[in-house]
Formats: sequence, C-alpha cells, structure tokens
Amino acid sequence: MNAITVHRPTLKIIWRLLVFLFFPLIIWLYSVIADVPFAHIDSGANFHKWLIFFLYLGCLAAWLYIDRALSRSSFFRS
Repeated sequence: MNAITVHRPTLKIIWRLLVFLFFPLIIWLYSVIADVPFAHIDSGANFHKWLIFFLYLGCLAAWLYIDRALSRSSFFRS
C-alpha cells in the first residue's frame, strides 16, 4: 500500500488562501450558532459586527501562530 503524497507548494497555497475564507465562515457560523439572521447582522447591528470583527482577529492571530510553527517544520520547507 502506497502512502498518500501531497504536493507541498499546492498545500502551501491552500493554507495561505484559507485566511480569506475565515471571514465568510465566521459570519456564517455566527449566524447559525447565535440564531441571528444575516439580514440583522447586515442591517447595522453594531454589537454583532464588533463581535464578528474580534472573532476574525482572533482567527487571524491563531492562523499567524500556526503558520509560523508550520513554516519552521521540515514538512512545509521547500
């Protein structure tokens, strides 16, 4: 049985593009978990927008931490 091989540059690109998917994913998850319709978030409810913004910043901070750790690992080095 052969092991699954991963093309490292493709994996790097997918990992870096993931940061652009965070924001729509956070908005969708927030509206599902908090049971708040998207129209209510979009209409100008500032509390929801600030909360989503800080969730996004938290995800970015976690992403940067993980990205630095992965860039130091031998698997992601070219």
